[in-house]
Amino acid sequence: MSEETLYVDCPVCGCRLEVLKKNGQVVKHWDKIDKDGGDIFSQALKKQAEEKKKLDDYFKAAPENLEKKKKELLDKFESEKKRIKDEKDFGKPLNPFDLD
Repeated sequence: MSEETLYVDCPVCGCRLEVLKKNGQVVKHWDKIDKDGGDIFSQALKKQAEEKKKLDDYFKAAPENLEKKKKELLDKFESEKKRIKDEKDFGKPLNPFDLD
């Protein structure tokens, strides 16, 4: 725990909150672990494994998403080049500062 934050257990829902001392802003929120369902540590490990799987899936899909985004941007660029060539729009773009 840092000197600027304080840990508080919510009396209503039982969650743990990390709160800034100076303004009361919630920095982090932890869900309540169900103590009635069995071993707390096994539940925590299961939840951590789920989060790890979610992050692994995200990072595995990242290169594919970047390639898809790159292709979309290149397609937009090529279509704009084609539009400029077809319309013969070779003039200088309008500068917003020239409008004054």
